[in-house]
Amino acid sequence: MPEDHRSRRAWALAVLCAAQFVSMLDITVVNLALPSIRRELGTGVAGLQWIVGAYVLAFACFLLSGGSLGDRLGRRRVFLWGLTVFTAGSLLCAAAQSLGVLVAGRAVQGVGAALFVPATLAVLTHLYPEPGERARAIGVWSGVSALALPLGPVLGGVLVDALGWASVFWINGPFGLATVVLALRVLPAVPALPRRFDVPGQLLAVGWLGCLAAALIEAERSGWSSPGIVSLLGLAGVLLAAFLAVEHRSAEPMVPLSLFRDRRFAACNGVLFAVAFGLLGSFLFLSLFVQQVQGYSPSQAGLRMLPLLLPAAVAAPVAGRLAARYDPALPMVCGLLSTGTGLLVLTTVEATTPYALWWPALVPVGAGVGLTMAPTNAALMGSVPPARAGIASATSIAGQQVGNVLGVAVVGAVVATGFSASLTERVDRLGLPPSAGREVVREAVDGGPEAVDPAGARDRAWREEVDAALTDGMHRGLAVSGGVYLAGAAAAAVLVPARRRPRAGPADGRRDGGPQEPDRGAVRR
Repeated sequence: MPEDHRSRRAWALAVLCAAQFVSMLDITVVNLALPSIRRELGTGVAGLQWIVGAYVLAFACFLLSGGSLGDRLGRRRVFLWGLTVFTAGSLLCAAAQSLGVLVAGRAVQGVGAALFVPATLAVLTHLYPEPGERARAIGVWSGVSALALPLGPVLGGVLVDALGWASVFWINGPFGLATVVLALRVLPAVPALPRRFDVPGQLLAVGWLGCLAAALIEAERSGWSSPGIVSLLGLAGVLLAAFLAVEHRSAEPMVPLSLFRDRRFAACNGVLFAVAFGLLGSFLFLSLFVQQVQGYSPSQAGLRMLPLLLPAAVAAPVAGRLAARYDPALPMVCGLLSTGTGLLVLTTVEATTPYALWWPALVPVGAGVGLTMAPTNAALMGSVPPARAGIASATSIAGQQVGNVLGVAVVGAVVATGFSASLTERVDRLGLPPSAGREVVREAVDGGPEAVDPAGARDRAWREEVDAALTDGMHRGLAVSGGVYLAGAAAAAVLVPARRRPRAGPADGRRDGGPQEPDRGAVRR
């Protein structure tokens, strides 16, 4: 291969990884800015969930359409469009003076990411047709993703302390512009494929996922049995059923359900869903715990997330090499077990537990994420022919974003319910009248721990009760997340087909996540 081609390909990989990095970074970079945003914009727990959830909700809803548009109009072109929209949404967030504008800006960011992210993996597959090289490139790409999620709180904390919460969005402006300019120079044009746009599928996807997320986020404030929440849940179920029916009957579906007949593809998607579900909700409330309960500044809290970041950075490239050389199932299962165990250990942390005693539990969490992502993505992309790489990557990443949406919503609902229940018990012990006690709990859920003060003075004893209640809620959320990881490990051990063969030569198309002929059914065993 000519040296100039190698150099151009390396630069193209760097651009794709940079775009993937910023899309993943913006899932978690906002976490340590949330207390500052809550104070400045006057929002409560549900509002904070919407700030995080609007991005991943739009990301999930439009990702499959982004993959289809890339296949139809050209992946390079749609990549550039998406990055431009994402940058514009970031600037809107940075300029926001109200919760509504901020949430809208986050949604615009999500739409932009939904356009360019599917193209990153599809173009990467085009750049690296040889199976071994592709597995290593996917390892780099996955490592960047795994690195971005835990790096988000670290970078976000430093930026918030130095420049204010808006800086976590302003920074995307020059980054996005530089990436667009470089992409215009080095990204190859990938031939477009004639595909129809699935309008009914897109509308139904937005409908069912939006209704479900809204119901889960608003349930604690409105009540699980309230007519509005029950109606939203029922409507989400109806729209989901309609979505599956439309996709099953469509000649060119947004979600090609036939892909899930492949056991490896289906199992890897399940693993990535579990990773996303358990991780984002845990990060969100762990970030709030470190600041609001343990009293660290944003930058101090961010630095205390380094035990997540460093193991992920070390484990990701190692896992990529293991996936290229051996069977990806082993690091995948070990990674899920590691993260799940670490999250369950964190449920023993109390409000007064010194950081020096609980930071070691963060190490297996970060290492597990790094171990899981690269082999799972390599195995997944190796289960489909190159012609379907675009829609396969979009389907996979959409599943991860659905996991993010449901993780924020479900884990958030569990934390809010646990916080409310624990605080109710503690308020009762203070001897407040029932009506006053209910008002205190409502204010706490709506406005956060600093919004409540039943005695009329912020005494230390009451603050300790609120911190303990929030910690109780966090324990429940971490337990749910850890359980999802352990269940994912068990499922992966059973469902992901293992290859117990010696390393094959480069000509073997079935090696280590390389492309497989779609008509052989070799992985359906």
